[in-house]
Amino acid sequence: MTLLELKGITKKYSQADQYAVNDVSFEVEKGEILSLVGESGSGKTTLLRLIAGLEHPDAGYISLKGHKVVEGKKSVPANKRNVGMVFQDYALFPHLTLLENVMFGLKGKIPDPDKVAKETLSLVGLSENFKKYPHQLSGGQQQRVALARAIAPSPAILLMDEPFSNLDSVLKDQVREEIRQIIKKTGVTAIFVTHDTRDALSTADRIAILHKGYLQQIDTPRNLYEYPVNGYVANFFGKRNEILAVSTDDGFYSSFGFLPDERSKLFSDQVRLSFRPENATVGKDETQPMSGKLVKSTYFGDHQLLKIMDEEGRYINIRSNAGHIYEKESVVFFTIDKFNVEDA
Repeated sequence: MTLLELKGITKKYSQADQYAVNDVSFEVEKGEILSLVGESGSGKTTLLRLIAGLEHPDAGYISLKGHKVVEGKKSVPANKRNVGMVFQDYALFPHLTLLENVMFGLKGKIPDPDKVAKETLSLVGLSENFKKYPHQLSGGQQQRVALARAIAPSPAILLMDEPFSNLDSVLKDQVREEIRQIIKKTGVTAIFVTHDTRDALSTADRIAILHKGYLQQIDTPRNLYEYPVNGYVANFFGKRNEILAVSTDDGFYSSFGFLPDERSKLFSDQVRLSFRPENATVGKDETQPMSGKLVKSTYFGDHQLLKIMDEEGRYINIRSNAGHIYEKESVVFFTIDKFNVEDA
């Protein structure tokens, strides 16, 4: 069931040369977690603010639970959209206890705000911290308070702006999983903005990639990573190799060697082969059909990344196990296990 729909959303700020968001359309299903991902200036935060009602689009409409909240000059005020918001800095009231922070948005709306606030704090794992103040908590705990305050009124949709940016790298992995579990347990539909691909890949059901105001692709994390629609999306999720090759009857010939593949029959001239570093396998001897000279080996603990060069000075990166010791400028033999082919 579609909970949120955006159609043709366009927004340009008065002093800007380019559109912040340009003709963006997508739908969000009930209970889904969607991540809006992009570099600075991509339009992701503007989209979040448009959904929240903090900005008004120049064109297009937004529908929430089957009712249009924005169309033309019509706009339902932000405080009447039943939208929960978690801000980047959490925006907790420092002079109020955790319980009072969560109760703040409930007073006058429900019969027993104290009970609901306590139940929500218990849901996020803070049942013994009701009387504490925000400064007495860790960053992860403060975030859970902000989340509790946002979901306590039972919003139609939850919006989060860079929810993990204030956390250190050690805490991030734990908090991301906690937040995902809490959101899924409540059943609330959520959209969060991030520039960190790890946040999106590990937390979201689907990811929307934005670039200079345009929606590039929206899909599951796996499909975005393995089947990107263009180079921008592919490179946004990490390193991707590209090799120019020539089609033959039984494979592709490149400067790194020959790669047998039946797809070569579908192409008649020069092609571009693209693959991730982890999609290649390093061999132990010359029986491997492809090779190159090792330029650099970078150690990452659980693996190492090999930078390999062909005779024409072109580079690719291949992932290898952490235990093997490579000598600089030695010949590395490898195969490519999975790759995409397109006309060059």
